[in-house]
Amino acid sequence: MLEARRLSGDILLFLLIGFFGSGGSASADPLKVPPMDAKERGAVVTSAKNGGVRWEAEWTMEQVTVNGQRLVRFTETGQGLYSPFREEVRWTLEAFWKTEDAFSPLSFEKTVRDLNGRLLVKERKAFDFARGKVRFERQDSAAGTSTTKELAVPSDTLAVEGIGTALRSLPFEPPRPFRTHLLTNEPDLYEVTLEPRGRERVKTQAGEFECYKVELVPNLGLLSVFRVFVPKTYFWFTVAPPHFWVRYQGLESGLGTPHVVMELATFERQE
Repeated sequence: MLEARRLSGDILLFLLIGFFGSGGSASADPLKVPPMDAKERGAVVTSAKNGGVRWEAEWTMEQVTVNGQRLVRFTETGQGLYSPFREEVRWTLEAFWKTEDAFSPLSFEKTVRDLNGRLLVKERKAFDFARGKVRFERQDSAAGTSTTKELAVPSDTLAVEGIGTALRSLPFEPPRPFRTHLLTNEPDLYEVTLEPRGRERVKTQAGEFECYKVELVPNLGLLSVFRVFVPKTYFWFTVAPPHFWVRYQGLESGLGTPHVVMELATFERQE
């Protein structure tokens, strides 16, 4: 039977989750709506840092209007070894972000199945920034459990689904740090700073690009001494507009998951 791996670790990980995930500080300004085309699509390949492809996915992004609201709709379909599952899985994701005064997450639904089509996990997230809340639901068919959780979230909170597009709005020129909050898949709320790390030439299956390199730095407060034990997290975005995402290096989906390199394999734009 295909079983989900439980995130596990030593006391350090529990400390990091307790403090790094507290999200107790005041919010910063939300990100502006990023530069984007009417429609974009592409593919991603993810490998373990020490080699070997783990999973591949195709994604789409388009600007839509739903009930009078201007939104961005993301979709993703993928297959392979993906945390926290022990065997290969297939998944689909649909996500919506608001594009009015700022670029902010709205709703997400992810479905994971085994290679025989059996439902394993279904997850939903719904943001209500007027109330400062996000509602998280997880149905784990393999384990026979259902979880519902509501968290308080500041107005600058980002979600991992679509973060590659959201971060196109970072202050690249002149470069300066940007502090925000990030909601991950656990779900936990993290206070982080996006730190500029100069430029690099990056070569992927999609081509070779001059990129801005950005490090995602956890704000650990008194636990900053433990940062050396957490793998560094980097993003690369093209210098040329619309500053699309090219590469990611870091933990696959949270503490206790593999260290991976995720790269753009194909990219198409429709203005």
